[in-house]
Amino acid sequence: MEFELKIGIDDGNDNISSFKDVLVIGGLTEIENNNVDEDIAEVTIIIRYEVANAEKFIAELNILKESEHNKGNSKETSYYKELNYRKFLTLFDDDYYVLNFYPLESDEPAEQFSLVPLLKVDVVEANTVKNADTLSKAYSKIVLTYAKNNHLDGINEIVDSLSSQIKNMVDENVKGILQNAVSAIESSRNLQMNLYPDVTLEKIFTNNIIYEYQENSNNIPESQYGMGYTNLMVIIAKIVDYLELYKEDDINGAINILCIEEPESFMHPQMQEQFIKNIAKAIAMLLGKKNEFDTFQLLITTHSSHILNSKIQSGNTLNNIIYLGSPNGQNIIVNIMDEILIDGEDKKYEYIKKYLRLEAIDVFFADAIILVEGMSEETYLRYLIDKEELNTYHIKVYRIDGAFAHKFISLLKLIKVRTIVLTDLDIRREKDDNNKPIEDNIKDLAGHCANSNECLTTNGALKAFIKQSNNIADDDNNAINEEIVDSIGEKEYLKIKLSETDISIYSQGKINGSYATSFEEAIILTNGKDCNLQSSLITLLGDIHPRAYSQEKLEKESFLENSFKYQYGIASAQGKEKFSTDLVYYPVIKDGFVIKEPEYISLALQELRESFEEK
Repeated sequence: MEFELKIGIDDGNDNISSFKDVLVIGGLTEIENNNVDEDIAEVTIIIRYEVANAEKFIAELNILKESEHNKGNSKETSYYKELNYRKFLTLFDDDYYVLNFYPLESDEPAEQFSLVPLLKVDVVEANTVKNADTLSKAYSKIVLTYAKNNHLDGINEIVDSLSSQIKNMVDENVKGILQNAVSAIESSRNLQMNLYPDVTLEKIFTNNIIYEYQENSNNIPESQYGMGYTNLMVIIAKIVDYLELYKEDDINGAINILCIEEPESFMHPQMQEQFIKNIAKAIAMLLGKKNEFDTFQLLITTHSSHILNSKIQSGNTLNNIIYLGSPNGQNIIVNIMDEILIDGEDKKYEYIKKYLRLEAIDVFFADAIILVEGMSEETYLRYLIDKEELNTYHIKVYRIDGAFAHKFISLLKLIKVRTIVLTDLDIRREKDDNNKPIEDNIKDLAGHCANSNECLTTNGALKAFIKQSNNIADDDNNAINEEIVDSIGEKEYLKIKLSETDISIYSQGKINGSYATSFEEAIILTNGKDCNLQSSLITLLGDIHPRAYSQEKLEKESFLENSFKYQYGIASAQGKEKFSTDLVYYPVIKDGFVIKEPEYISLALQELRESFEEK
């Protein structure tokens, strides 16, 4: 493994001699610093974790290779392969591997260089509340550190005086009695004893500072208080302890890093948000007497969406977020930066930040993501996931409220999480004199767009995905139309796979002779042919608008010929919410109610199943 470490040097204060073993002419570079009128330089160090003795390492590998067993019993063969693999892992220790530091563009490692004096790192571990006196021990340590660092002569005099008084009391009242008892067994010429009081500043303070909370003027022992508050106070105590050891001469000449591991333990969501929002202010306050802040860095690891959301919103940026994931079984580390997400569109970036705050911060913690347009799809997809084996995975379904899924492409590419986009075909239609779309079903998609230069879909997300996946120019509607028509053909779905990503887009296709333009129409067309399923459709539509969709009227009409009219009526009657609710409500409470899911949805979920099986 190889790492490149770049360290900035302010030659007015930093001790450049720390780098003498890795500093070469090409390794020291001047860099621009617009904030201060000082020269800043940058040292580049190449760090390699590499085989120390290649010949010995290869010899051990050959021994492992020769010891492989190929027996007929598959279980036995599997056992020996696993045993060999475990032996292989033991090779990754200090006997075979070494950490070397190289000057820039040098093949010879530095002999004396070490990062120890340059990196001062301390860690606040997760789950800091170990027992009922965790805080008391923490603050005892802080008080002791403070007393030592500030040379409190008065306390030392008290300790010395107390030791002297104890010594006199012991000599006058106890030592003689014990010596007489000893002398009765062994002559005092051979065995003399002395009792000396070991009273020290450390022993007085260690475990002798009791922490109490105060509430309504009442002092409450720490064991009686909530663990969230205790955890917060332990973290603060650790920070204070670290900063008390933060010497003035460490400010320059060292990189000072404090790591806080999963601070959300035991904290309720509101406390998590306040913690991350104000922790920098608290540390700045504690560092005030040092008159420095730039050399102190705080690293926080978290699984909390509340902490991550608070960081993004309070700083109004996604900078300084490092995402660790394992898509498709491959570990990745991604440094998320605003400039990558903006991609020339400031408004798109603002939309991403706003939507992350409101809805989608869990994208960073999900096994897979499904983006949908509206409430109907959101409710239905969550219902399908919950009733299938997919409910064992952390799959997040997000309603984008419109065809805006394409605005998340840059973020989704970065974090490489498996993503399914379900969006509507939204076929462009001619309108009548009352500005109402013509309700005839569309059966010939190629013919529908043959005499028009307009794009056959009004769906912005679908157009964006098609253009990106096929390198189509923004204004080339004919090319977009051809791609849609060719991709669907006679299939019941449209699928687009963005190359070199884990993003797939699904939309409606030609279902039972007609092209569905929306989720609701796809449900109607998928279930409109089977007599057993038609009764469930009649229940769904009749519940939305009993007058317009009476059972008698629906039984006389053909669902397959009037699907767009029905779905347009659902939208006009503002019945999408009722439609989606009934889709998941009636299967539970109504016997015989069965709705078959459209193929574009079933294929999307199948892709997720297969991706999880591959892992």
